[in-house]
Amino acid sequence: MRKGLKPLVEKTMRHLKRIISSNQIALLLYRILIVYLLYFLCRVAFYVYNLDHFRGLGGKELWDVFRGGLLFDSSAIVYTNLLFIFFSLIPLRLRSHRNYQRMLAVIYFVPNGLALAANCIDIPYYDFVLQRTTFDIFSEFRNEAHLAKLTFRIILDYWVTAVFFAALVAIMVWLYRRVKPAPEARIRWQIYYSASLLVFIVAIGLCIGGARGGFRYSTRPITMSNAGEFVSDPDQMALVLNTPFTLIRSVSVPHYSRMSYFASETDLDNVYTPQQRGKTRTPRSLNVVIIIVESLNREFLGSLNRDLDGGHYAGYTPFLDSLVSVGKTWRWSVANGRKSIEALPSILAGIPAVEMPFVLSPHYTNHLESLPRLLQRIGYKTAFFHGAPNGSMGFKAFTRSIGIENYYGATEYGNPADFDGLWGVWDEPFLQFFAHSLDSFPEPFMAALFTVSSHHPFKVPHQYKDKFPKGDFPLQECVGYTDFALRKFFQTASSNPWFASTLFVITADHVSTNQRPEFKNDLGYFSVPIIFYQPGSDLTGLDTLTFAQQIDIMPTVLNYVGFEGDYIAFGKDLFDPQAPNFAFNNLGNSYRLYKDGHFLIYDGRQVSSLYDLRTDSRLTRNLAGQNPALQSDMERYLLAILQQYKNRMVDDELSVKR
Repeated sequence: MRKGLKPLVEKTMRHLKRIISSNQIALLLYRILIVYLLYFLCRVAFYVYNLDHFRGLGGKELWDVFRGGLLFDSSAIVYTNLLFIFFSLIPLRLRSHRNYQRMLAVIYFVPNGLALAANCIDIPYYDFVLQRTTFDIFSEFRNEAHLAKLTFRIILDYWVTAVFFAALVAIMVWLYRRVKPAPEARIRWQIYYSASLLVFIVAIGLCIGGARGGFRYSTRPITMSNAGEFVSDPDQMALVLNTPFTLIRSVSVPHYSRMSYFASETDLDNVYTPQQRGKTRTPRSLNVVIIIVESLNREFLGSLNRDLDGGHYAGYTPFLDSLVSVGKTWRWSVANGRKSIEALPSILAGIPAVEMPFVLSPHYTNHLESLPRLLQRIGYKTAFFHGAPNGSMGFKAFTRSIGIENYYGATEYGNPADFDGLWGVWDEPFLQFFAHSLDSFPEPFMAALFTVSSHHPFKVPHQYKDKFPKGDFPLQECVGYTDFALRKFFQTASSNPWFASTLFVITADHVSTNQRPEFKNDLGYFSVPIIFYQPGSDLTGLDTLTFAQQIDIMPTVLNYVGFEGDYIAFGKDLFDPQAPNFAFNNLGNSYRLYKDGHFLIYDGRQVSSLYDLRTDSRLTRNLAGQNPALQSDMERYLLAILQQYKNRMVDDELSVKR
């Protein structure tokens, strides 16, 4: 039987091959099916590589994911293959000619090769940003002076993904070339063109339906939020989507639409308002130094994780741990975004990222308040330091837009020998440059610094190789190096007169890949440290009740130094016991509210999760639907934040009119 089966299979395949090659429609369908197969393999690889983020999916859930994925794959495939479909079906008798087929091969392999590359890039990149890549990535990295070098280094470090991509391309080319078109049969031209026109019209209809995500008249073109229809948890939406689709759909980012959940402005303001009023306090003659550490997860600090490993967890930041012991910190502290370009608006202007980075939104030109601009009103000089090539990440443009007077980058540092070869000046020498630069600043001053070394490709200077603890992730060694650089900065700064009268604020830009299982959840994905330190003051202790967030830094600093006046900031004063106890962030179309000991996730339509952090810090018991009054109150508060944010963006009301 086995010997007789093989010839039968070979004969069937040869017959099928003849049918496909002799029919242009069948040939087109065959070639498009190849792309569907490759997208399927990309989704499987994406799922397997990021399994830690998608554990718990049963057979039914996985079926729904892949069924939904087919819908989004169809849309992406139609968009990227429009030219190929058009030229494959256009009624020309020369379609089977060798040169025509070569032209078809180019418009097939190039767009589909780029689409596969985008899918492959997101396989490891998702672990860092927890969402599919959107078009704003091109704006985020357009100012990088060493982009080609960075790309080459990423390919080397993630060579397995590069090999997988090469294998996909090889499969695509091999399958495509397995079936070559035969010369078209000679039939009467009336029949040929009539049949071809009919096929062309049907294909147009199929392409429109495929791109839109359905054929019903009422169907709106699908967007990224439609992926929520196929998952029970908003975080699983990335598994349904594909990267070519998210790139295409985010090319033209829409403006926010006004919300009207609250009928009157009074009702809205009574629930939540971002309008702040400076407390009447005796002004403190304090300098303000804000240090934003690249990829500093809260899990890296041993002092903030005393409950891990039976109380023996040391972490990777001995200096920051020593600073925690003499400063003010919070047990519950979160970032307001997952990207570096989302951190500066949050920290320096009190504006969180909502659905898109503020600096890439159409509302970027709105008039807004900012910490440096408000401090300038009371005599502060302002500066921003970033050891990367000037203009990297668009930081120079943003800091200029919020009123910072002086920018110090790699150009001002002026010593290429200290360049790490990819991102910027190593943290140790640049932090020393920072300290010595502050010596010449007239007081009071506000200076912010953004570090660069705790970042991919996860290297430390050669003289410090094997000096710092290494964990399961190479970033941890880099964090140890940056912690060492911060220690030396404080040693240098402490010998200068301005040090004693300075308020230091240290936080992260965002969370990098979480390593500890305790942090691989919706809370851990945003958990960053926030440390306030003033030498010799009573500003000490660990707050275990208040939720702290990056957008709280601006109002807290302003009130602490005695600023008086009204301004707009979406956070709160962390030192005001009367301030509402909340924090907020979002990931794609998943909105998160931390309030009064609880954590709520809202998917844009309904509450999907609710946790009591006081008893369930690892988010193991979803209480959605079990406490309707609490859930309704939190949902109402969350919608008030969203309405204030979106309406003020639309109306350009990010500053107090004077």
